[in-house]
Amino acid sequence: MTLTSKIRQNEIPMTGATGLCSGANLRTPIGERRVEFLRPGDLVVTRDNGLQPVKLIWKREISEAEIAADPSLAPVHLNTRAIGPMMPQKPLRVGGAHRLLIPGWRLLDEDDSENCLVPARDVDGVSLGNETDATEATYYNIVFEAPQVFCANGMPVESFVPCEDTLPHIPSDVQEELRSLFPDLGPRFSDYPTPSYKARKRVSYTPSFA
Repeated sequence: MTLTSKIRQNEIPMTGATGLCSGANLRTPIGERRVEFLRPGDLVVTRDNGLQPVKLIWKREISEAEIAADPSLAPVHLNTRAIGPMMPQKPLRVGGAHRLLIPGWRLLDEDDSENCLVPARDVDGVSLGNETDATEATYYNIVFEAPQVFCANGMPVESFVPCEDTLPHIPSDVQEELRSLFPDLGPRFSDYPTPSYKARKRVSYTPSFA
């Protein structure tokens, strides 16, 4: 089931948004597919675990009034090659709290082989183009059986991870659907697998290439 939830200011803390904006292309066995046309059960090509079926997609709609009250809800705009070669292949819009997989060779204080998950809003030293003038936004959050990294417009991004930290940001109807899909994980999803990559908050970049 695809759930559409209108998030109002009094429903969750305003700490930014996760999700991919409309128009993001994901790799599937039958070619690229826009995130807004993806459905539960569809297969997506993941970075580490091949083809994985989508368990749930929840759509979060942010109004002009909500963005005006809290600009952190506006999308972050990643320009072409903002992170590295072909990352992304073309502009990509994501929620500011959505985590990107950043290669270690682009980070000043990490080993070249240590790829890190970093919220888009916390990337420092690279031109992202925060859309503070956005009038509204629609975010699509994809949930798999376990955390996955997959490409959106060629940029490796993380799937939504239901856990104790993220539950307060999920509408009640989505929480109920998640609990029906994962009945063995407990009320706070404490047994949902943890991401396999190191998580960082604010990072600094090595000098950009030509």
